[in-house]
Amino acid sequence: MSCFKAVLIFALASAPSMAFAQGLVPTMDQQFEFCQDRPPEPEWMGSLPSRENYKRLVIQTIYRAQGLERVIEAGECSCATRFPSWDAAVQHFNDRYLGADRNTMRDAEDRYLTRFNELRSAARQICEAAGNW
Repeated sequence: MSCFKAVLIFALASAPSMAFAQGLVPTMDQQFEFCQDRPPEPEWMGSLPSRENYKRLVIQTIYRAQGLERVIEAGECSCATRFPSWDAAVQHFNDRYLGADRNTMRDAEDRYLTRFNELRSAARQICEAAGNW
């Protein structure tokens, strides 16, 4: 088989998969199905060195769990209730985990993820009724 034929066969065979992969290109625009005006994550969190990205994950998990706690406490799921500013989550992190080691951070992330999962069902019912799930 000539080199040209081999290249042509490869191109034709991989064309569908390349077209599919083009649809997977991430964008920087965040589009949500609801609550379009969510406050952005603090810029410094996205600028953490890769070795410290675990801190970002802990803060994100705290934020998500706190959002569901607020929904259940308020008995309503407005965007402002579910997605307030990040200040409370960042302050909670700073008060409890600033300077903690990776193991402590991993344990914290597990605790807040467990808390999120415990609250998810009850919060989902409230938020679905409001169209915010």
